[in-house]
Amino acid sequence: MENVKLLRDNQAQFALVLGVFAAWAWNGEGPVRNPQTQLRSISAMWPNVEHFVLLSRLIKNGTMMDLNELDGERFVIGARNSGAEQTGLYLFDALGIDRERITLAYMGYGASASAIQDGNIVGMNIPAGAPVSAITRAYAQLGNDITLLEFSDAELQAINSKDPLWDHYTLEPGTYPYQEQAITTASSSNVLIVREDVDEEVVYQLTRMLWENLATLQEIHSATRSMSMQAALRGVAVPLHPGAIRYYREQDLEIPDHLLLDQPNLD
Repeated sequence: MENVKLLRDNQAQFALVLGVFAAWAWNGEGPVRNPQTQLRSISAMWPNVEHFVLLSRLIKNGTMMDLNELDGERFVIGARNSGAEQTGLYLFDALGIDRERITLAYMGYGASASAIQDGNIVGMNIPAGAPVSAITRAYAQLGNDITLLEFSDAELQAINSKDPLWDHYTLEPGTYPYQEQAITTASSSNVLIVREDVDEEVVYQLTRMLWENLATLQEIHSATRSMSMQAALRGVAVPLHPGAIRYYREQDLEIPDHLLLDQPNLD
C-alpha cells in the first residue's frame, strides 16, 4: 500500500508491488479506494509464494481449508497494514474461511517464526519469494511438527475467480529443512510498476537492462531463478508502459490486448 501511495504522490516513480495490489490499485478495489490510472507496468518479477504454515497436530487434509477448523486458535495473518495481511484476508474470503473462527494475530515474519517455535501461535502466513528465511528457521527448529499447507485445484480456482493472478507453485523437496516431499502451494507475481509520465526511453532502457542482466539477479537471490522472458507478463493486470512495450515488441513477445492501453496493436 505504501508503494502505491508513493507513486500516487510522485514521491517515487518506480515500485515493486504484489500482483494483487497492482490489480486493486488499477481497478480501485480492495484496500485501494480510487483507481490509480497513472500506473503502468514494466514486468512480472519473481513469484510471491504463499506459505501458510500450521502445526501438524491440527492438520486434517493438508490444504488451506484446514484453517477453517481452528476454532479460536491464534494464527498470524501478517503485520498490520502489510501486504501479507491484505492478501491473506483476501484469500480467506475467496476460500470461504470463516475469520470469526480464528484468533488473528499481527506480526512480522521473524517474530512469527519465533512465536510458533515458542508455542504462542499455531500458524502463520508468510508470503514471499522462496526460500523464505523465516520458514527455513521454523522448519529447522520444529521439523515435522509444522506443515506447509497446499492449495488444491478447487482452491486455486476459487482464489482466481475475480482476477487470474495465482498459479500453482511447487516447492521441491529440500527447499526447507526436513522437507522430503514436494509441496504444491500457490504463487502470484511481484510486479514492477512505474508512473505513466516517466520518459519512454528511461523505461525502455530499464526493461532492457533487467532482462539482459537476469543472470546477475539470479546470482543474488534464488527466487529470481523463476523469472523468464516467457513469464514476463504473467499475472500482470496493469497496462504496460510504452517503453516496456517497445522492448517486448523488439523481442517478439506476444502482448495481451489488456496490457496495450491506447497503444496500436502491431502484434
